[in-house]
Amino acid sequence: MDIKVFVWEGYLEDEFSMKIIDLIKSASLHYTLLPIKKDADMNTISAMVGEKVRKLPQIVVDEERIGGYYDLVEHLINKEVINYTGEPTWKKKYG
Repeated sequence: MDIKVFVWEGYLEDEFSMKIIDLIKSASLHYTLLPIKKDADMNTISAMVGEKVRKLPQIVVDEERIGGYYDLVEHLINKEVINYTGEPTWKKKYG
């Protein structure tokens, strides 16, 4: 699973960016963090993400734009990577 997380520079101060990163780390998934300068044009960011976006953070998984935090939660549940409580499914199998 190729996960790219597009965030504004200074993302450590952004609650949703940190929630995304924490969720990905808790599921033991590899990801690439792509900080964007605050003065970047949204059209340029949209081209990087692969479709028109109006805000960050944005998550792209395997070249498909997922969206924000809640979209990522839904995606990972549907892919059976995490359960409805956010726990990785591998913990149930091996933990």
